[in-house]
Amino acid sequence: MPSRASIRASRLGLLLCLVVVFIAPAALGSSPEAGRRGLYRGECRRLTKQIDHYQNTVLPMAAARGNRGWERATEAQIARLWHRRADLCPKYGAERTMLARAAEQARRFNEFLAMAGRAAITFFSGGAVP
Repeated sequence: MPSRASIRASRLGLLLCLVVVFIAPAALGSSPEAGRRGLYRGECRRLTKQIDHYQNTVLPMAAARGNRGWERATEAQIARLWHRRADLCPKYGAERTMLARAAEQARRFNEFLAMAGRAAITFFSGGAVP
């Protein structure tokens, strides 16, 4: 018959195994959702370095060679990396939101200027030009 100490030790060992099997992977943040919430700083750094490389090395090289297709492809790659970084990293996501707001305000301002220009042309031409 096993003693109480050995039963307690086996129960403790079983509990420790359960903790390792079920709780430890969740604590390490190994799920794909963890990256989407911005828990992987290394990924943010890697994407930032890639963006810098494409902007400061590859894009000027493509422009210097006059290869417009290469330039467009590099700009598209920079945009993809930039949006991926904004999706994964909260700091850059806020930057993307701010830039989107600024672009929307600029678009509305340009629409207002165009409307004012049309009104001015109509006024100063005496209504002859629509």
